[in-house]
Amino acid sequence: MIMIEKRSLLAILCPICFILSIQGQSTHSPYSMLGLGEIENKDYGRTAGMSDIGIGVREFDYLNVINPAGISGLDSLKFILDISAAGKYSFFTERGKTDNTINGNLRKISLGFRLMPGWGISLGTKPFSDTGYRIYSEEPVEGSTDTKAVYLEGSGGLYELYLSNGFKVTDHFSVGINTKYISGTLKQTENQSEYLFEKESRVFQFYNTFGMQYHKQGLTLGATYGYKQNITMNNKTIIYDNAYNLIQEQDDRSREQFIPETFGAGFSHDGKKVIWGMDFRYQKWKGIESGVSSAKIVDSYRINTGIGYTPNGNRYYRIGNQGIRNRGQIQVGASFSKSYIQVGGANAYNYSVSAGYSFPVSWNLLNVTLEYGNALSAPSNYIKESYFMLTFNCSVIDQWFRLRKFD
Repeated sequence: MIMIEKRSLLAILCPICFILSIQGQSTHSPYSMLGLGEIENKDYGRTAGMSDIGIGVREFDYLNVINPAGISGLDSLKFILDISAAGKYSFFTERGKTDNTINGNLRKISLGFRLMPGWGISLGTKPFSDTGYRIYSEEPVEGSTDTKAVYLEGSGGLYELYLSNGFKVTDHFSVGINTKYISGTLKQTENQSEYLFEKESRVFQFYNTFGMQYHKQGLTLGATYGYKQNITMNNKTIIYDNAYNLIQEQDDRSREQFIPETFGAGFSHDGKKVIWGMDFRYQKWKGIESGVSSAKIVDSYRINTGIGYTPNGNRYYRIGNQGIRNRGQIQVGASFSKSYIQVGGANAYNYSVSAGYSFPVSWNLLNVTLEYGNALSAPSNYIKESYFMLTFNCSVIDQWFRLRKFD
């Protein structure tokens, strides 16, 4: 007879991973004090070594968060758990002064499976933005030639819980939707000699992005879109005197921040030994308030390209109707981007290069990537960041059901 056995490994791991994933994110960047914080534009997933291309990527065991249309290609009878973590070592330079920071955290948890033929589904959580800074300045005292010390400190961030659905409309055309719940808290403390200001802003917002792919004979063309969405922030401001006695407490709501309208296009070509592709993403940030007079938030774009090379070819074989990877893949990538932060009326441009290796362990995949990034062009009063980032991604590919035969 035939017995169906459901495995329980993921049922144990998933609640633990989701609890870990919603712990506070961390960053150390002075620009994270602007707007909604330092916006996360990386996926930290399977293609991290190929500079995070994904709009035109489609594979049978890849939970594609970048373009949800891609998960319509998930293989049957599999349950996939994707876990990513990253550590970053940054150098900040301004007018000859240098500072450095180290931070790291769990960056993404997602799980997915094929619900029925032509319908893939994925649930996950990842950062939307991070806030973390400590800034010291000397400000003039009104009506005097004296100055006073001002300390600014920020923490917190926003994260997103998302549900992705991908549908195969025809044999060669698929569509998808990411439904996101964006939440979190941004905190800022301003410590002056006479007063202490504490501001806490809470965000709760639903949002959707959409994707489509055309796929045939190893070529995949993709496009994504996200509409502009105003964000309501529930603010609480508390003012203390220098003896920490409460002076004023105020609650209000603001809507000067928004999620920008976003466009994306990309492609990939998957051959016997080489997969290569490119993404272009454009975000219309113009109009959002930075909160700093010397800096503006402007439209931004990013171009990513990457190559994956499997020396021995045949990156996967099949047992019955299931695909299993059996070869390691070398990955390299590069990106060029215009920053959404403009200082003194001048734009900043950045680049990054990456190299990684993806290799199978039984039914699972491990991916390790090293990335270097730097400012290619920036105004003289721009705080320039150079960084090394190490990313680890693990895809636990578990059989949803197993068939056993008994004589």
